[in-house]
Amino acid sequence: MLRSYFLVAWRNLLRNRVFSFINIAGLTAGMTVVFLIYLYVLAEHSFDSFHAHSERTYRLPISYEENGVVHRAGAGNHPALAPALKGSFPEIEAAARISASTVFEPATTVAYEPAGALPVNFDETKLFFADPELLDIFDLPLVEGDKSNCLKEPFSLVMTQKTATKYFGNTPALGKTVRLNGTGYTLTGVLKDLPPNTHLNFDLLASYPVKNFGADMWAWPDFLTYIRLAPGTDPLALEKKFQPFLEPFFAKEKLEYGFGTVVDLQPIEAIHLTSHLQDEMAGNGSERTVYFVGLLGIFILVIAWVNYINLSTAKAIERGKEVGMRKVSGASRGQLIAQFFVDALLINGISIFLATGLVTMLLPAFEQLSGSPIGSILMSTHELSNVSFWMAPVATLLVGIVVVGLYPSLLLSSFKPALVLKGKFTKSAAGIRLRRGLVGFQYVLSIVLIAGTITVSRQIDFMHEQDLGYRSEQMLIVKGPSAVDSTLAGRFTHFKDLQGRLPEVIRMARSTNVPGRTLPYVNSIRLFGHDLLDRVSAYSQTVDDQFFPTYEIPLVAGRNFTEDDRFSFPNLPNASSLIAPRDRTFRPEQNKIIINELLAKNLGFENPEDALHQQVRFSLWDEFTGEIIGVTKNYHQTSLKDTYDPIVYVFGSYEQWPSISLRVSTKDLPATIAKIKANYATAFPGNAFEYFFLDDYFNQQYTTEHQFQQVFSVLTALAILISCLGLLGLGIFSVSQRIKEIGIRKVLGAPVISILALFSRDSVKIVLLAYGLALPVIWLGADWWLQTFAFHIGMEWIIFVAPPVLLLLISIGVIVSIALKTALANPVGSLRSE
Repeated sequence: MLRSYFLVAWRNLLRNRVFSFINIAGLTAGMTVVFLIYLYVLAEHSFDSFHAHSERTYRLPISYEENGVVHRAGAGNHPALAPALKGSFPEIEAAARISASTVFEPATTVAYEPAGALPVNFDETKLFFADPELLDIFDLPLVEGDKSNCLKEPFSLVMTQKTATKYFGNTPALGKTVRLNGTGYTLTGVLKDLPPNTHLNFDLLASYPVKNFGADMWAWPDFLTYIRLAPGTDPLALEKKFQPFLEPFFAKEKLEYGFGTVVDLQPIEAIHLTSHLQDEMAGNGSERTVYFVGLLGIFILVIAWVNYINLSTAKAIERGKEVGMRKVSGASRGQLIAQFFVDALLINGISIFLATGLVTMLLPAFEQLSGSPIGSILMSTHELSNVSFWMAPVATLLVGIVVVGLYPSLLLSSFKPALVLKGKFTKSAAGIRLRRGLVGFQYVLSIVLIAGTITVSRQIDFMHEQDLGYRSEQMLIVKGPSAVDSTLAGRFTHFKDLQGRLPEVIRMARSTNVPGRTLPYVNSIRLFGHDLLDRVSAYSQTVDDQFFPTYEIPLVAGRNFTEDDRFSFPNLPNASSLIAPRDRTFRPEQNKIIINELLAKNLGFENPEDALHQQVRFSLWDEFTGEIIGVTKNYHQTSLKDTYDPIVYVFGSYEQWPSISLRVSTKDLPATIAKIKANYATAFPGNAFEYFFLDDYFNQQYTTEHQFQQVFSVLTALAILISCLGLLGLGIFSVSQRIKEIGIRKVLGAPVISILALFSRDSVKIVLLAYGLALPVIWLGADWWLQTFAFHIGMEWIIFVAPPVLLLLISIGVIVSIALKTALANPVGSLRSE
């Protein structure tokens, strides 16, 4: 019996080649998209789940409570937190801290000096200081060394495999000595390269300069803190114990400043998709994007299923006689239903087989499109060998068979054989309404997707075209030297002189940060004589007197810095000065500062001029007094996703600048860069020369949006293509059923244009109805997405007008292309055949 079912299904598939092709093509495309998105979702949700005790491992980000409102401040925390909690709560099995090397020094150069060979040195941006327990909390296997000895002693170092190869080639690395900014460190371990599905993002780990470093430091919240809980611990119950325990440590700050510190538990498995805090180790993904892309994939598969149902019900008339003959021959309704389910099984089985091959072929392209190394992640997690992984394709097949086979089988099996065999079976009005309703549903989804694509594209174009408030073109950023000595000030002067001799270099400035980077520290500022409660938040930026002219950032009031305005405190804090606990002390020296328009407004000044010569107290690593000498125009320090930052600028008195900005001529850039590199090597020997162009660097902030735009556009195009396939099938069927009508109309003198209009009329009505249903979805969806950007486009007319017009043109084009041949044909042939 089963063999007979499959034989009939196969013959029916071959008999209706066009409709079979349309069904298989649509379902294959839909399944391919769904499987690719399924792999993407699995990969994004796998981050940090491979650790042996990931479900018991948490990060402790810092938050501040003010007037009952908790504000999440950053991913880091105080250095004293981990040892304090570990020593006080038996529920905590292990605790560790990790902090970027830039917390201690602006940059880090690592150098290896092999005997009898040239030294190897690189500027390492992924070097972190860490406690030895970090290797125990996370599953980070070693290829050289023993975990029990790694990072136990001061001035010890651990590298990843690829980093060790960079310095030592294929020779054993254990026990060798390298220099970090001139200080010797011994290599005690080589880690296997980190898997791609982890939020950890380092190449080197160094031990802290002394044992028990920072154990009594309840300031400086730049240390990522991790704990692993004992089995059976209730994380929520433990979290409630933290606040009473921490209150004594912050009682003074709460009394003086009116806010308290809050610590909560953040599961490490949730960091990648849900955490976007300051001081993250790397850029994270977006849970909203993952779910949204998953939803789009389901939409596309539903559109393909709708096509199958539409074509199956439309072909019901042609299969009516088959059903009648089977019933007369004694077939039960159950057997007829089984036959049509086997038809659906065959179509879906072929489609899923083809989709599996397409997924294998298209995965590399989809990885590039989505920006996610899906294949590498799934291979590293051995996901492909899990039975649960293969349950999704099987479930898709079964659901597809039920969804696309249920209604056609029930409809066809309900035919009355006497009426069908007598030729009295006619098209059902209910069936026509159903098909129109399903086509309308496809149109609603297509219109919404087209509107979404236009919205995303317009917003990204807007962000690229918007005036940033400074000039980013022709700006070459060179990383400042990290291997330094007492002659650094003279070397910077020498480098500046060398650059001044190059006609290709127009201007040069030095700063701690450049546009495109999130300013690392949020501090406070208040007018002199005002209460602490009157303070406002402000980011700090250290610059020289050439920063504003080089970036062409205008001052709306006051003047620029001069050499006499250098900051009175001689140096920024470094690793050696911060080993001892720090007290926040007020420093009476008068400093000159510049603020931006937003900060002036936040301080209560309606006009920038009113802020000039005002005395303020502001916090950096201590509290200082200052006089406002200038107010700059607001500019975008980060992307247009964020609001303007309130910023206070000081003229640094130190010489170890992390960033050197050079405005250069774009004529023969390779030669210009070569000259700058030669000057850098002359002024700063032993330092790696690394650079980037600011406009490219700034635009990297929109990588996620670009990837989202690409994925959205491709999925929208596929959705429209699959809808057109269904429309093509329905059009062919509709024309075939009305050949005689077309012939009679032509004999009676109907022009071709009126016949084409007859077939297009229904599509126009359905598109207009679908547009009415899609309009509120477009409005709410576009507004919701745009509100996630601080600076965004308005509800532009093209978002609402283009989707229905485009879909209408596509639909009419498909219908006309099908009907045109029949409308132009000689009516004699069609009438004679009848």
